[in-house]
Amino acid sequence: MTAIAYPGPPPRREGRPDLRVVPPPARRRSPRSRAAVYRRRRVAVLVMVAVLFFAARAALAGLGGGPLTAPEAPTSGRPAVTYVVRPGDTWWSIARALHPSGDLRATVDRLVAAHGGVPLQAGERVALN
Repeated sequence: MTAIAYPGPPPRREGRPDLRVVPPPARRRSPRSRAAVYRRRRVAVLVMVAVLFFAARAALAGLGGGPLTAPEAPTSGRPAVTYVVRPGDTWWSIARALHPSGDLRATVDRLVAAHGGVPLQAGERVALN
């Protein structure tokens, strides 16, 4: 069998009074002071909203205020040349058709970058400019 022993109350010292909690006195505010607090809060919120509005407006005005679309690229006057991919075509065979002699690495890199690096599909149109 197990027994649990709890200590009893601490011994009382003679000559010292017991401490007791005294509640704070009730504070009553007048309705007028409560209304003044609400008024100050409303004014503070109104001032913060006005500051944020003017800050956002100044930030947007500083961005340039120009059109949201990019300007069109100038055209070179040459018509766009497209190539229809046939089964078995590769970037290297298309580059060889464009430049029969010389180093093709720069041409292949340019074609792949213009196409987004996506593999070729038969029947697809590839811009060669």
